[in-house]
Amino acid sequence: MTLILLIFAALIVALQIALTFTLKRMLDLIAATRDQVDALRRRVHSLEQERDARVPPPSALFTLAPRAEPAPEPQHEPAFADAPEHIGSGNSVPGDFPVLHEPVSAPSAESVGAQVRELARQGLPVRDIAERFGLSEAETELMIRLRQEPY
Repeated sequence: MTLILLIFAALIVALQIALTFTLKRMLDLIAATRDQVDALRRRVHSLEQERDARVPPPSALFTLAPRAEPAPEPQHEPAFADAPEHIGSGNSVPGDFPVLHEPVSAPSAESVGAQVRELARQGLPVRDIAERFGLSEAETELMIRLRQEPY
């Protein structure tokens, strides 16, 4: 009976040793995997920084400058040699397409900017402001930040 108990005790000790070695090996594999994941994260972060360094910031993509004089109107050439000289009712120029000659009542840039900034102060999201005025979100952000007043 004692012999059987000793054999069982030896088996239990052997299983504990095997389990300990297996767990140690698994922990080493987990640590190695964690190191690989950390190295990959660092690599991705460095690649993102390199990409961001190559791409100019949005403010470098365009510049704002006042227009000294109105842009000249483009000269239109007839699209086809056999195009009729007068198209539609008397609103057309010979060799050109009809043009609607109604004054456009567009609000000034200053008033649009003031309205945009006022809506931003009221807490309206930039996306909603941009949709309201038919602007891009970047233009709206720029208008808000150009004349931002200190609080």
